[in-house]
Amino acid sequence: MRSVFLAAIVVAAASSAQAEDLKLQSLDGMVTFSGSFGVTGVRAKEFVYQGKAKLSQLNWKSDYISTLTGAVNVELPKEFYLSATASVGFDGNGHMADFDWLQPGKPWSDRSLHPDTRLDHYFVGGVEVGRMLISRNGTDIGLGAGFKYTDIQWTAWGGSYVYSVNGFRDSRGHFDPDEKGISYRQSWPVPYLGLNLSHHEGAWTFSGAVQGGLAVDAYDIDDHWVRNLRFYDYFNTTPTLAVSSSINYAVWNNAALYLSGSLDNMFHVRGDTKMVNTKNGKEHWFDNGAGGSYRSATISFGLRGNF
Repeated sequence: MRSVFLAAIVVAAASSAQAEDLKLQSLDGMVTFSGSFGVTGVRAKEFVYQGKAKLSQLNWKSDYISTLTGAVNVELPKEFYLSATASVGFDGNGHMADFDWLQPGKPWSDRSLHPDTRLDHYFVGGVEVGRMLISRNGTDIGLGAGFKYTDIQWTAWGGSYVYSVNGFRDSRGHFDPDEKGISYRQSWPVPYLGLNLSHHEGAWTFSGAVQGGLAVDAYDIDDHWVRNLRFYDYFNTTPTLAVSSSINYAVWNNAALYLSGSLDNMFHVRGDTKMVNTKNGKEHWFDNGAGGSYRSATISFGLRGNF
């Protein structure tokens, strides 16, 4: 995962789109369709709090998620444009680590590790409308407003544990590998403003974007299957930041090789929790008892064609 993020940072100066693998442009140049294949790494964290004290932290991750992206861009009159993208991911190497603190501020008292953590779904979709502000000497600068939605879920199976039962970290063992332990879903709706840039220099084209927004009405759902408990965490509004870029080299009049990368970050946020017993339906509410964060990186490379 670390290598994925480092490579994405080198490539990503800013670009509004997920990476392109094949791009088909209409004959009049007004509509552009694109498709892509890339690799994504994701990190998500969930927290349980009592006041300022952290009681629990679960670290979820997936590396090498195979990611397919489709996009369309429509050039409108008076330099306006409309674009839409959608990405889905599958497979990848998942892992989850669950830490608990019986005494907040002290070393963790309980831990479980789940190397068999499976990605249930990964989806990112968005739409943006904007206008080209500057177009001169091979450089284009545009400003847009958009909405992006990210939804991801994992399920952790089996694993090992170290618990403090009669003493500090005195109980160790393994879960049944066929036992479904915890499922975790995050949902991030984000309205944003974006700055888009591109520059053409001979056979080279450099493009990118920076998107700054707010995650509004974000939430997560945490199912503890063995304990028959479901937790709904309703997050407060939190800032978000996305940057991406692509480097293209035209090898023929209608084709170019490219390398692209993107980074997405939802900053740490607190929220309220509703706990539901899935057997008897009883509910409990915990004010400001939850927290969460999210970040991802995508790298793609391939061929772009104009027709």
